[in-house]
Amino acid sequence: MFSEIIDLDTIEITELFDVLYDYFCENFVDKKTYLNSNIYINPKSNQKDDGKELVFWHLTTRETKIQKKVGNRWIVEKERLPDYRRSERLVWIKKIIENHAIDEVKMFYHQETNVTKDIRLYLWLKDYDFVVILQKLGKSSSYLVTSFYVDREGKRQEYQKRYKNYNSKKDVKLIGCEWF
Repeated sequence: MFSEIIDLDTIEITELFDVLYDYFCENFVDKKTYLNSNIYINPKSNQKDDGKELVFWHLTTRETKIQKKVGNRWIVEKERLPDYRRSERLVWIKKIIENHAIDEVKMFYHQETNVTKDIRLYLWLKDYDFVVILQKLGKSSSYLVTSFYVDREGKRQEYQKRYKNYNSKKDVKLIGCEWF
């Protein structure tokens, strides 16, 4: 189920995002995707950048720090650049969401350290180093925060720790946080 990826070697760089956007639309815009058969995954089509949903860019690019020389000084700017490992697995996202209960998917909730302290649902395809992160919108809807290929050992260890933390039921903030 998770062996097939998009062959990006056959796609011209000038067409990359248009081809990937077709996959995104097929899975999340043209057809609806549901978690647990009843929680709609909202693509937030009202929030776009360059004609494509903002989440699309989080599924296909990676924030990277770029150094630029301005006059006599070097400055660091953040820019989103194509992330091929993330992009080639775009076809996995819907499969992971719809098959979240299979043994291959390690499902856990985690309270973020962001300003809002959101509790998000992580669907971690551990053996394939890929994670999908969802945020609850209401009783029967949620949205994709992002997904990405886990390419650092520190991140693997962090997700393993979060998975164990959730399943141990010792974190009182996570007791009863489940969506279904």
